[in-house]
Amino acid sequence: MGKRVKPALSHGSKKNKIMEQGAIVKKGKGLIKAALVYPNTYKAGMSSLGFQTVYRIANKINFIACERVFLPDPRQKVPGLKHGPQVKSIESGLSLDQFDIILFSISFENDFIHIAHLLGKAGIPLRSPDRNHTHPLVVAGGVACFLNPEPIAPFMDCFLLGEAECLLDNFFDAFLNKNDRNLFLHTLEKKISGAYVPALHNDKIPFQIKVQYLKNLDSTTTATSIITSQTAFKDTFLIETLKGCPHGCRFCSAGFIYRPPRIYPAKNIYDAMDTALGKTDKIGLVSSAIADHPEILNICDYGLQHHFKLSFSSIRADKLTDEFICALSASKVKTATIAPEAGSARMRNIINKKIDEHDILCAAKKLVNAGIMNLRLYFMIGLPFEQDLDVLAIVELTKKIKSVFLEESKKQKKIGTITLSVNPFIPKPATPFQWAAMENEKVLKKRIAIIQQGLKKISNVRVNFESLRKAKINALLSRGDQKAANLIESALKNGWPFTMKQQKAYCDSIIYQEKPVDTPLPWDFLDNRVKKAFLAKEFLKAGQEKKSASCPMIDCNKCNTCI
Repeated sequence: MGKRVKPALSHGSKKNKIMEQGAIVKKGKGLIKAALVYPNTYKAGMSSLGFQTVYRIANKINFIACERVFLPDPRQKVPGLKHGPQVKSIESGLSLDQFDIILFSISFENDFIHIAHLLGKAGIPLRSPDRNHTHPLVVAGGVACFLNPEPIAPFMDCFLLGEAECLLDNFFDAFLNKNDRNLFLHTLEKKISGAYVPALHNDKIPFQIKVQYLKNLDSTTTATSIITSQTAFKDTFLIETLKGCPHGCRFCSAGFIYRPPRIYPAKNIYDAMDTALGKTDKIGLVSSAIADHPEILNICDYGLQHHFKLSFSSIRADKLTDEFICALSASKVKTATIAPEAGSARMRNIINKKIDEHDILCAAKKLVNAGIMNLRLYFMIGLPFEQDLDVLAIVELTKKIKSVFLEESKKQKKIGTITLSVNPFIPKPATPFQWAAMENEKVLKKRIAIIQQGLKKISNVRVNFESLRKAKINALLSRGDQKAANLIESALKNGWPFTMKQQKAYCDSIIYQEKPVDTPLPWDFLDNRVKKAFLAKEFLKAGQEKKSASCPMIDCNKCNTCI
């Protein structure tokens, strides 16, 4: 039984060469073969830290050979695979039906349909009851699953709900020692906290699955395992600095399912940077709340002292201190991302976005003054309690930002671009807005037109709108129950437009109907720690345009507010 880390692997022509560093290949008798499947393209999957974490943990187990499989992309060359839309593992070229276990790592609900596609391509029956001992065990996990696994529950033999560090070792031990597949599944929930076997719950008897979380991150590091040129962050070594977010924006699942936020010790982050030395000169610090790490400035200093170019995920406007901006500037960051989310103070109160216009304008001024010439701004439309005036406020706020941007750009004697990303609000499980409805398409189109009309003559401002069709599908798959599996099957054959038209009554009830807070929801059986009563109280405060305090990030037994 052997294990080796692949040397830097190159593939493709000189013009379009792909490089990988860190892939693991195991060969030998007695290994359990596990296909780790990201149900989207290589580029998307290899950009996911969660996916890379599962790969690293699984391959540390001596009796597991974990190989990666992705949705084929005819436009993309992938290491280890020939041209063409094949469904084969990267490490050894096996097809999905040749594995003992298929592990789907799912970050986004719109990828649910790709699961059906991939199983079909491999000749594996889609529905769990139609499979037997000759087929691989089909398992799913990832954040999309521990928000709401129900739309794909009929397809899965089991789910592992929670953070991989809590689940994988015990799951693989249990699988190694199984004698009978049916008995293994029948006893799995009793053996492993966080395991969910949908076939055990067809009797409608109430049950609960406790989603698993690490108590702290003292001995944990979440960072890139395989560096590749073909990701959204080309040749960048990603390091997570903090899990969750303390600020409690009412639309954001990360702010609630990861409560309380947990901070990686700075030493763990330094050690991760050390492992990147000699492999790349790019470090990406990622988290929902980058600047809330108490040692973020020291972390930046450490990276810069070791000659890394640093990049950051979205930064809160009220956290942009002069020192932090110096770190951005020293890293030669060309574009900074700020997420006001709403244009008016009223809407920011409703969504509990605790930044004001002064914070946003000051941030824009400081960034351009530091030579960071491009700004990306995130906004949402169709939020609960939103009015047309709130959307007009997005236009007015953008104009004010542009004015500050222009004034500071003149001092720099060059001007960049302001890019707005405008997304329709989708009510997500495990948030205070889980009972809200998605705004109807007619109103959303009207609000898009307000922004387009208001900004069309403003130079150096670009506006990108998320597809309303994709957003509607996302809402259905985020909020649906097990009946949504039928729609996924139909959409695979007939496309989403036909399917949603045929099932209009069901789709409308899931997407466009606000639910009373005492209504049972498909994901109520998941224990994500945060009390439902707390979420309901936050929804009520949103309607009253009241803000709530951020999570104090102290011992939950001392706070006892939400958990």
